[in-house]
Amino acid sequence: MKRDSKVFLAVAVILSIINLIDFIFYGQKIGYLALAIGFSLMAFGTYRDNNIASLFGAVIVICGFTAKWFLDYDLF
Repeated sequence: MKRDSKVFLAVAVILSIINLIDFIFYGQKIGYLALAIGFSLMAFGTYRDNNIASLFGAVIVICGFTAKWFLDYDLF
């Protein structure tokens, strides 16, 4: 694993943990869980060098942030 991959893995794991904590303690809204799952998939894909898992994780994260910031859904 290259140095850049290790940094990205650490960032994805930290963001996943933050969103999981938000889900558990701050309202249990499904959007936080979706973002945590997306970041976890990105971390898993980076760790195992699996591009498909990273792609699915990125799609989930992009959809989650789009729904949260641009569409203003009440899921978040």
